[in-house]
This record gives sequence, C-alpha cells and structure tokens, in this order.
Amino acid sequence: MKRFHSILLAALLALPAMAEAPHVRVLSIGNSFARDAFAYVPFLTEELAPGAQVDFGILYIGGCSLERHWSNVQSGEPAYVYDYYATADGVWKQEKDVSLREGLARQPWDIVVLQQESSRSRYYDTYQPFLDDMLKYLKETVPNATTAWLMTPAYGEGFKRLSGMSSDEMWARLNAASQRAVEETSISLLIPAGTGIQNARYTQLDRFGKFGHLVHDGFHLHEGIAPLVEGLITTQTLLRHYGVEVDVEASRLKITQQWIEERHTPQPHGEPEEASDEDYRLARRSARWALEAPWQITAEER
Repeated sequence: MKRFHSILLAALLALPAMAEAPHVRVLSIGNSFARDAFAYVPFLTEELAPGAQVDFGILYIGGCSLERHWSNVQSGEPAYVYDYYATADGVWKQEKDVSLREGLARQPWDIVVLQQESSRSRYYDTYQPFLDDMLKYLKETVPNATTAWLMTPAYGEGFKRLSGMSSDEMWARLNAASQRAVEETSISLLIPAGTGIQNARYTQLDRFGKFGHLVHDGFHLHEGIAPLVEGLITTQTLLRHYGVEVDVEASRLKITQQWIEERHTPQPHGEPEEASDEDYRLARRSARWALEAPWQITAEER
C-alpha cells in the first residue's frame, strides 16, 4: 500500500501545473467591427476557462479609423460609446460620451486591442503614422498592457464597397497589411478573426446572413454563427496570453435571440438564424483553422 501511495504521489507531482483561472482585463479600441469580434467573448471565456473573472470593454465610434483615434487622443473629445462587461454583473452595460483617456483609466487593462477601419484595413499606408502614434501613447498611458491587433474580416462577396475586388482579394490585402502591423511595430498579439470568417465562407456556413456570406448588410457580421467564429478565435488568443490553453472545439455555446437579449449584447445585427449541430461544428473548426494558420485560408468544400 505504501508503495502504491508513493507511485501515486510521484505521478501527481509529474503532472504539469495547471494555470489558475485568470482575471481577464481587456479593452478594445475600435469601431462596430470590434463589437462583432468581442460581443460573445466574455461568455466564451467563462465557458472555456471555468472560474475566470472577466472585465471587458469596447471603446468605439462607428466607422472609426486609426487616424481618428489619434485625433481624439490629441483633442480629448468624449466621442466614444463604452460597452463593458463584468462577470459580477453577467450582462453588457453601456455608457456614452466617454473619452479615450477615460476608457483607458477604467481598469488596469492587461491587453489593449487596436484595429483599422474596415474599408482602410486593406491599405497599410492608411495605418501609419497613426498606428505608431497610438502604440506610443498606450505605452505611456498603460505601460503594463500588452497590445493586440484585430484582423477584421473582408466584406461579403458582391458588396459594393469591395470596389471591384473579390472578397478573397480584400482578405489577402488586409491579411498582408495585418502582417506588416504585427511585424513592423510593437504589437504582441494577433487576433486572426478575418481569417476565421474567410475559412467559414468556404463551408456551408457561407449561406448565413441577411446579405449572405455571413454578413447582415454586406460588411457587418450577421448575429449568431459569424460572431461566434470570431469570438472563439478571440477567446483562445486572449486566454493564451494568460497561460491558459483551451480547445475552441470544446465550446457548446449556441446563440439564440433570447440568449442575446438576456445578456444585452451590444449593437446586434439581425437575429440569429437557425443553425444545426453541423453548422456549429464547422464554426468551431473554422476558428481552429484560423488559430493554427492565421495567414492563410483553410478551405473546405462548400
């Protein structure tokens, strides 16, 4: 019996240390595309990392570019909507007329996420010098925070604002611009949400959305499956920063209109469409593919 106890103790000591459930403090500075990527993230975090505490903020202006964010830093204009979630509340809440500096002061943020306005996201020359200016400002204002980059999705095929490009071509251009943003600046984390959506467009999920191609109006993601794909990618990326490895394919979250209303998810686009178990499986796989290969489309036949 003593020998058995010794063997058991040795086996337990040999197991890798489990990371403690983290206190996740993340602020996104962006526009409505930030809402698409982050609306479900607090709930996915709590599902995939039981015991995690979440403080999440989205500081946004519709259609806001890096250039305008930098202008707001200089002016101090209280022009932002601030959507925020805390585990203690269990629902999203909202404030208006908040300045960028005020938003940064709300929490000791661990991660601050930046992005570019969607139509400019494919042109890296629109990023600079404003991205470098924002990164320098963040380093001065929240010196302990890690900066992350949100790669937003391409527009749906056939949307007029593609300006003659295909959806895949827009993705390729914004993908290249995101690579430069990560490689040429102090950004530490990449959230390849746009790649996840493009992966999903190569599956039967492409049928979703009022416009089709997973979008509600040509560019905003339609509620339900599409924001779930982005949310899974974002959740695993953020949790890895805290040393917590999760499997996005283990999520069993399903999105309904009642679920959205109960949690007051910010700025929904349409209502979730009926989705099968296979649809949810493909959503999780599309997210995993993007996490494994963020700079390329992983295609599965429609």
